[in-house]
Formats: sequence, C-alpha cells, structure tokens
Amino acid sequence: MGIFGKKRSSGKEPAQEEGPDPYLTVFSASEANDFRALTREVFAEMGFEVQMHPDHAVDSEGRKYGFWNIAALCSGLPRADWRPAITGHLKNVLAGFDQDPFAALSPDDAAKQTFTRLYEESAFPSLEGYPHREFAPGIVELLALDLPESVAMFDHQKAQHFGGWEALRNQGIANLQGLDVERLQTIPAHGATFSCLSGNSFYTGSRAVLLPGLATQVTGKRVHEDLGWLLCVPNRHQVAWHIIEDASIVGAVQGMAGFGIEAYSSVPGPVSPHVYWSNGSGYEQLTHRKDDGTLVVRVSPNFQRVIEAVTAATPGS
Repeated sequence: MGIFGKKRSSGKEPAQEEGPDPYLTVFSASEANDFRALTREVFAEMGFEVQMHPDHAVDSEGRKYGFWNIAALCSGLPRADWRPAITGHLKNVLAGFDQDPFAALSPDDAAKQTFTRLYEESAFPSLEGYPHREFAPGIVELLALDLPESVAMFDHQKAQHFGGWEALRNQGIANLQGLDVERLQTIPAHGATFSCLSGNSFYTGSRAVLLPGLATQVTGKRVHEDLGWLLCVPNRHQVAWHIIEDASIVGAVQGMAGFGIEAYSSVPGPVSPHVYWSNGSGYEQLTHRKDDGTLVVRVSPNFQRVIEAVTAATPGS
C-alpha cells in the first residue's frame, strides 16, 4: 500500500468510531494497544525483554525502538499481516545496530549517499552529538547517510572524518537537487491554492531547504522578495508551499494549516504540523497549538505588513 493511502475502515458504525491514539495516530486507541501487545510478543519471541512506552520500546541495553514507521505500515495491512511485518522490521533494525555503515565507506560513496535531512527537533532527547542547525522553529537540519534499508546520521566524529559539516552539507543539498520530482499537486484551499511535492523518497520533505528556488524550478513562479512564501513540511515524504502574491495568502494559511495537521499525523516520518513564513531571512512560525489542542495563527508585525500590502493591492479585498 502506498504511503498516501487512507487507513482502511474498522468496520464499526459511525457512532462507535474511536478517536485516534494520541501517540500512534494512524491507529484508534484500541488498535494501538493491540499493536503494542503484539510488538511486545515479537520482541519476546526474538529473545528481547523490553520496557514498553506509548510510542517506543527500550531494551536492556538502553537501545530505543521507535514505533511510528512500523505502525504506519501496519495501519494499511490486514491484522493477520501485522506479526510478520513487525518481525521483519525488527530484524532490519537489529541488523543496523550490529553494523557500522560508516566503517567501510569510501569518500566517493559518502558523497553519493549523503543528504541534508530535516527532522522534528523534539524527536531527539539531545542533539549535542550531531552536527546540525535550526532550519525553522521546531525543525532541525542534520546530515543523513542513505542506506538500502535505512538511514544513518553523521555524528561529529564521522562528519569530520568525511570532510566536515560544510562540505557534507553542500554535497547533501546537491543530492537533494538531483532527486526526481515524483508528484506535484496544486491544492485548492479557501479561495487560494498551494503547491505540494510528494514522493516515496525519505528526503522529499527535506527539499524544503531548496526553497524558494525549488518553487521556481517546478512551477515557474518567482518569489517577490518583499512578500516571501509560506511553507509546511508535515513529514519526510511531503513539502508544501505558497508563493505570496495577493490577498489569497489568508486562505492559503488556513488551507495549509489543515493540510499540515492531517499529513503530520497520517504519514510516516513526521516533521512539523505547522505553517511557516519566510522572506529569505529565516522562517517564522505562524501556526501554534494551544494547551487545549486548538490551532491558532499568530501574526508578527513583519507578517502583518505583508498581509496589509497584498490586501491593499487586491481590488475588493
């Protein structure tokens, strides 16, 4: 099943439908509990005693096993296929623990396999061991080594061994630029439209670092430097943007906010549900989640000036 498919129906009547599990949102609460119980059984069958948490497990050596990717896969499978899927996934993860993918890596291979990649900052207990920079509030940029079955991150020592942060980042951006455009959509929203680039690559969402040039490359639209653009990177497989030109900016923010929440919670590799604005001098977070879960838009003086400029220039706005 493709990563963009919808979760299959549980077969319940609408009145009986459960809300999503707060940690594994691709499942209902009861489905998530069944998934966790089955995952614990698979660990035990493979000889591992683990401490279970809502979104991960920790073994006796302190190694952490995240649930999101395999949960997203299982959500699109019949229940009978969950056990073999979990078993196969765990075997791949364990194989990665036992091997150092950097050990036999040549400089040429490192150049070919290195990508700049965006991650959700809160997914890391600490980033001290890894070269990184803030891309936008809540989103960090790291160096990733692309492997056949997984992705490994460069720590400081490995990055230094293969040329350092700047050289590897430049190569990682060049490799992002070489990716194919898999699926480009124009999505209507509240009288506006925004563009969405989607793909099966783990690095499609990370192509956000190529904006605004990416927008010009694939749509032909150029950014007005005094207005800028909107951005949403909900997950590793999608990046969305809107080039600000007129009063449709308001509808675009609304549409992208809804898109971000849905795509963040339903596609593997979540990055951020939020909408950002930039005029080329850094990203400003527009959407924020209140304590009660409500999403609100906070307008800074700089962004307010952009709104006033485009609404004043749009007849009838």
